[in-house]
Amino acid sequence: MPELIDPFRRSIVYLRLSVTDRCDFRCHYCIPKGYRDFTPPDTWLSFDETERLVRLFLELGVRKVRLTGGEPLTRRGMPDLARRLGALPGLEDLSLSTNASQLARHAEALKQAGVARINVSLDSLDAQRFREITGGDLNKVLEGLMAAKEAGLDPIKINMVVMQDANREEIGDMVAFCLEHGFTLRLIETMPVGETGCRATRRYVSLDEVRRDLEARFELEPAAMVGSGPARYVRVK
Repeated sequence: MPELIDPFRRSIVYLRLSVTDRCDFRCHYCIPKGYRDFTPPDTWLSFDETERLVRLFLELGVRKVRLTGGEPLTRRGMPDLARRLGALPGLEDLSLSTNASQLARHAEALKQAGVARINVSLDSLDAQRFREITGGDLNKVLEGLMAAKEAGLDPIKINMVVMQDANREEIGDMVAFCLEHGFTLRLIETMPVGETGCRATRRYVSLDEVRRDLEARFELEPAAMVGSGPARYVRVK
């Protein structure tokens, strides 16, 4: 059977599939203010084309697929696409990255369609601060998270971009929130990608500093977790 092998001789088994570049949030470290140059919908892959593409990747050894965007749930019919992909032979793991703003009405359907787990972007638990960072409604996100939990999606991972003078002082509260609900928290440094990302670096906080902050409130220990990236894992003892 043919395989996908990268220049370091590693087998490629994981595919991230962007179903749209549109998003209903305007996170200031991601989308430039006033940006409107999104890809026209008539150039997007149709669901038939997407299903065929994923089938071809599965034939080349891919086993995990993540649906992402933009915000994937802004595209109509996502549970239907998930169901079609989840039925393909060889797919072992189907996941979704989302801001959860529309998750409350889709969580159960996505679970039934075969989505096993989700990553949710959540930078603040303060409604006003959340709106300043994203332009979005925190209540809709929290409703989506609880709906996902109720539907049995697991694990639910929270992605929090740590920013000086924005949400750094909230990290401990976010840890406590995730402990309460059984979520996994992933703390992310701001990345200088594009003009917007470069401007965001003035709020950069190293994760070494973050760990020192957390150790003042929690007893941390190494976590026996294996990931596909450079993340370092710890758990609250």
